[in-house]
Amino acid sequence: MESLAEATGWLFGWLLRNSAHASLLAAIVFTLELCFWRRLSPRWRYGLWLLVLARLLLPVAPESRVSLFNLVDLAP
Repeated sequence: MESLAEATGWLFGWLLRNSAHASLLAAIVFTLELCFWRRLSPRWRYGLWLLVLARLLLPVAPESRVSLFNLVDLAP
């Protein structure tokens, strides 16, 4: 039963971390849309929101040395 609790905790942590990443990306995309509202074509807007969708659908994202999440440690 303890392994089930560990697995549930791991799954919840993974879900929370991925949701935080996707939320931050969505906030960045929304801010870019507000700043460049008239300059962005619909094709670019669609492409930016596709990045958010891809982040939500992909279970693992590639690691990068240049990331906002390197500044904040989400691990307990």
